[in-house]
Amino acid sequence: MAPGERCTVEIELNAVAQAFPAGHRIRLSLSTSYWPLAWPPPKPVMLSVHMGHSRLGLPVRPVSEPDELPARPFGEPEGTPPIPVTALTPGEQRWTVSRDLVDYHSALDIVKNAGTVRFDDLDLEVTRDVRERYSWIADDFCSPVAETEWSVTFTRGEWQARSETRTRVSCTDTEFVVDARLDGYDGARRIVSRNWHRRIPRDLV
Repeated sequence: MAPGERCTVEIELNAVAQAFPAGHRIRLSLSTSYWPLAWPPPKPVMLSVHMGHSRLGLPVRPVSEPDELPARPFGEPEGTPPIPVTALTPGEQRWTVSRDLVDYHSALDIVKNAGTVRFDDLDLEVTRDVRERYSWIADDFCSPVAETEWSVTFTRGEWQARSETRTRVSCTDTEFVVDARLDGYDGARRIVSRNWHRRIPRDLV
């Protein structure tokens, strides 16, 4: 994109079941940064919004419709009976944000451990542990790094199978760098291992 060039952008917002009473105001916030949900740009960016040519379009219910819609009778709820399971070890959930005020290094560490659950009908135990880390350094636009580690174990009697994956995504100002590893285990013996290294053009991302 050429600096200073105006362009028209249309963004579809997520739907919400919200009715705004007459006289109320709606706030719309715009941001150029949403890390780690969206990867930051490769260089500092200044965007200008030309309010005179901008608009927010919201659906409007015709005034002729009643404010309270008639309730529809529902029958008895239907659903499949839940699978019988037994929790053997508790899980752990944790979101931790850390910031170093000396070198301005920040990180978000996430733990999503589901513990161990036994599927009673199958006599199968499943253990899942997920670790994620998203880090960056202040105004260094090429410093963001996203790392994930997954470990899933299946156990029945003396048989045990486990998969472990590690993925790391970093960047330069022109490329995304993806490093990934997959290991498969039969008991304590590793029977398969795969490694990937990819460099992907950013293509305006």
